[in-house]
Amino acid sequence: MPCLLEPDNYPSVHSLFQEMTHHLAVLTVLAGIVPGKVYVDDPANPQTAILIPANQQRVYVSGEPSSRLLADVIDRQFKASLAQSYGFVVYDVSAPWKQALEHALKKQETVPGSRAYYRLRELSSPSSQPLPETLSIARIDEAIVGDATLLNRQLLIDEIHSESPSLEHFFRHNFGFCAQDGHTLVGWCLAEYHYHDRYELGIETIETHRRQGIATHLTEAVIRYAFAQGAREIGWDCWTTNTPSIATALKLGFEKALDYPVFYCHYRPEPT
Repeated sequence: MPCLLEPDNYPSVHSLFQEMTHHLAVLTVLAGIVPGKVYVDDPANPQTAILIPANQQRVYVSGEPSSRLLADVIDRQFKASLAQSYGFVVYDVSAPWKQALEHALKKQETVPGSRAYYRLRELSSPSSQPLPETLSIARIDEAIVGDATLLNRQLLIDEIHSESPSLEHFFRHNFGFCAQDGHTLVGWCLAEYHYHDRYELGIETIETHRRQGIATHLTEAVIRYAFAQGAREIGWDCWTTNTPSIATALKLGFEKALDYPVFYCHYRPEPT
């Protein structure tokens, strides 16, 4: 039976997640910056821990593999979601955890995958590619997300909510820049996580405006702002198959730190 760990006791699982410090989602939950849940096998002496940020789209497993604990946690999360199905990604699935996951979700849809983490530790040279004349770049603020006349505004808000529990939380802890073509938002880059002197980015360009250098200019704006705020490391996390994302990261001076295994899972309740 999984035990929900109280935030005051999060230090007891820090050692279990020491191999996941590249994930700012993990660090910010454990630090109490981002809300989340941490389940353990034994709150007095945890040997297994499962961390789920507030968005519930990511599941981080650590410690001794336990198929029973994982199955119970996923079932509990699904019931709480009130959805007909529950899609999520399980992170840093080592070989022992792979066996536990396959056993816990043997009747569910699971797809193995691989993600890569890139990092930037110093400001790189600016892009030589000019931004299209009709576009402007601005820092995202309350006025932009509150302007109902902007096309794609809801897509931006949804992207913010995908990692931040609220707009208020985003503006208090994080920041981002957007590209605007008239009254249309065509792209954005968000510093979705911030922990001490580290940031982690998320980026999106509307399909009709791709291959124009917009992603590069947006990311440069975020990078410059982050370093001005005292950043020492900026992280970029993507699927290893996302060639355009990797190309943009390398062009901006990011260096690969590691590849790591994940599993995409689609959970549906068994018929009763």
